[in-house]
Amino acid sequence: MKNIPVLQKVIILCEVLSYYQQDSDSFVCEAATARQLILKYAPKFSALKIARLLEEKYDVKTSRQSVWRFLNRFKKSKSIRFPPRQRVRGISDLHIKAIDQWLKKDNELTANAIADKLRKTFSTKISKGYVSLIRRKLGWTAKRSIRFPPRQRVRGISDLHIKAIDQWLKKDNELTANAIADKLRKTFSTKISKRYVSLIRRKLGWTAKRVKYCHLISHVNKEKRLHYAMKVFSIKEKFLNVIFVDESTVELCSNGRMFFYKPDSDLSQLPARKQKPKHSYKDNDSKHKSKSTKEWMRQNGVLDSVMETPASSPDLNPIENVWAAMKQHLQNKMKPRKKDELVQGIADFWLTLTHQKCSAYIDHLHRVLPYVILNHGGPSGF
Repeated sequence: MKNIPVLQKVIILCEVLSYYQQDSDSFVCEAATARQLILKYAPKFSALKIARLLEEKYDVKTSRQSVWRFLNRFKKSKSIRFPPRQRVRGISDLHIKAIDQWLKKDNELTANAIADKLRKTFSTKISKGYVSLIRRKLGWTAKRSIRFPPRQRVRGISDLHIKAIDQWLKKDNELTANAIADKLRKTFSTKISKRYVSLIRRKLGWTAKRVKYCHLISHVNKEKRLHYAMKVFSIKEKFLNVIFVDESTVELCSNGRMFFYKPDSDLSQLPARKQKPKHSYKDNDSKHKSKSTKEWMRQNGVLDSVMETPASSPDLNPIENVWAAMKQHLQNKMKPRKKDELVQGIADFWLTLTHQKCSAYIDHLHRVLPYVILNHGGPSGF
């Protein structure tokens, strides 16, 4: 184009413009012809049939939605040529002045509130974003306060509840947070969380203290425990047909494994409890070797299929978990003082011992055995 004279360039541009003008004119003519054809077939055929006829006979591709929209527009305008769409302005100067006056009276009006007032006053619907735009053009700028008033949490309990918690702990210093929450719900119909109870208990000065316990195992028993765990793993024992045997002792009026005390009280000087003997579910105890026991085992066909387990292995006996749950039930809920109360407490616990819980205690062995092997027969920590 650089070497072409200026006059020739002008001639070429004119030819190009005339070509596009002719092309656009032909397009307009084709569109007008298609609309005329639609009007011709409209009384006889449906929109879908008209679209198919235009494509088959006149090679004009259109959809039935376009045909249907054109016919609706023609009914309103009575013309095949439609004027360009103009966006209708939603508000006038009157509306803008009203917005300005409302903001002068109440400078905390939000965009949603202004839109609602416009709708109620002038029956004019505009969006929240359009209101914000008008507000900025009017010179109104948003400014937030630096400090907000702190949110105050509704207190769930009163001084009466706090005094009741303190009195309950003085009467029974082994009450857990769950037990205190249950008593509050039953006594005052007040529902608070376990964590909130623990917080109140600490503020009242109550501190937790646990009984120290250490699982001592001799070197000989460590080797036996290791061999036993390896054997169970090798044969893939599931303990599906095993009867676990063990015994336990319950002290009346004894302290539990955890209690709460105040630093200035005498409870903080309680001596540590003595260790109680632990028995495996088949050891050399006389109760397991007695004639009556052997006779019962012989009658039930289990005398010749006894699973020998190492001594000093309470963590390998699921019944130890049952004893722990039973003692917790007696110490925290029943607190027996007499023999009859002890028997009744054990009977109540027996009703809560379901086969699902027993299965969970037995399945717990599969968690303990790997730790016994990893610790070379030492304490598993369970």
